[in-house]
Amino acid sequence: MFKSPEKLSFDKFRLNQLRDEPIDAFAKGLPPGIKVTPGNVSQQGWNVLNGDLPFPLLVLKDSVLEHNLRAMAEWCDRNGLLLAPHGKTTMCPQIFARQVEHRAWAITVATVKQAEVCLRFGVTRILIANQVAGIANIKSLAELINDLSKPEIYCLIDSIDGVRQLAAGLERFGATRPANVLVEWGHNGWRTGVRSLEQGMEVLAVASGFPKYLNLAGVEAFEGLASSPDGATAEGLIVDDFLNGLSNLGRLLRERMPDGEKPLLSAGGSAYLDRVLKLAQATAGDFHFVVRSGCYATHDHLHYQHKQEGWISRSAASVDLPEFSPALELWGCVQSAPQADRAFLNFGKRDCSYDMELPLPLLAVSEGRPIGEARRLQSSRITSLNDQHAYLDFSAPDHFKVGELVCCGISHPCTSFDKWRVIPVVNDDYDVIDLYHTFF
Repeated sequence: MFKSPEKLSFDKFRLNQLRDEPIDAFAKGLPPGIKVTPGNVSQQGWNVLNGDLPFPLLVLKDSVLEHNLRAMAEWCDRNGLLLAPHGKTTMCPQIFARQVEHRAWAITVATVKQAEVCLRFGVTRILIANQVAGIANIKSLAELINDLSKPEIYCLIDSIDGVRQLAAGLERFGATRPANVLVEWGHNGWRTGVRSLEQGMEVLAVASGFPKYLNLAGVEAFEGLASSPDGATAEGLIVDDFLNGLSNLGRLLRERMPDGEKPLLSAGGSAYLDRVLKLAQATAGDFHFVVRSGCYATHDHLHYQHKQEGWISRSAASVDLPEFSPALELWGCVQSAPQADRAFLNFGKRDCSYDMELPLPLLAVSEGRPIGEARRLQSSRITSLNDQHAYLDFSAPDHFKVGELVCCGISHPCTSFDKWRVIPVVNDDYDVIDLYHTFF
């Protein structure tokens, strides 16, 4: 059975402890020789453009983050959806807290260790969107379940062997309550998940034999791996077919549940929000529908911006869809300009994501000048990254001098956050107003 969608809690005392914890000067992006806390950093008078912090620097724009959080929360409310934002994107308790304030039903994670971070900060409903396998991981899961706060823990199953190992492990390590499990729906050539309804029913049947340790709560899928060389419309059709399979599996589970009980049905949502909405509308009343998007919080300038353009192009103007804006920017300094068509910025693979697309040069400005004087770049692109160098190729009218600051957009927030232990939060004038911790 699936428990009622009660309001999620967050431990503000522990969050305040984090705000008062000094950050040592060895943290990347902070000036040397000074200890500062997230709670008092706004009193330092730091401004990114004035040279108060060393470069490179990943910054989080507060107003844009707030817009994205509010847009998703209001969209979910309007459409009767529960939101369990994927915390593995940011692994940032300060962002988790803001998501909870914006009515998140749960926080999603990918590993038991990430779930431990959530529990440390008082998140009491955690969806591990992964199978939990291996003795040490199952032992840790049992310890989470047995925590005095009695958290509501969910995880995925997709095989008979996995079900039996999970149940046996929870018994071995003394779990006092069952883990809530979701059967994952998959796709040939993609990632985890059952490949057919028959396989899904076999997993459901075996899992139902361990009621003391496994509570069948629903079904889950991740549609974000869909792709087609034929463009956004073709991708949408692939996702529709995939999500129809998910809903069919969910209906089979619902038939096994007592009358009046509805299972949880969960999809991703970051890349194909329009298709997820279509499924939610088609199955309204049949399930508790949970969206697990993580990248919506900060969005990006490339991959997810392209995906957003795709869902807008596929949808009629009357379709209710949120629009997100990029909240992360990577700032670097021109450290060398040895050629008329190439300069080098002082960031590299240790500072930004590079698994999807390389950073996108957006603006250039002289250090010490306000953002209103920045010039928009037209022909510049990052063509390669080394560990600590970015190859900035350009042609007229773009031009660069050593010491200039260059603002770049990123692609794929998940693999940008993990490069930074501390991320400055800035207002629209690039004053530093907070420092956000990450726990990777």
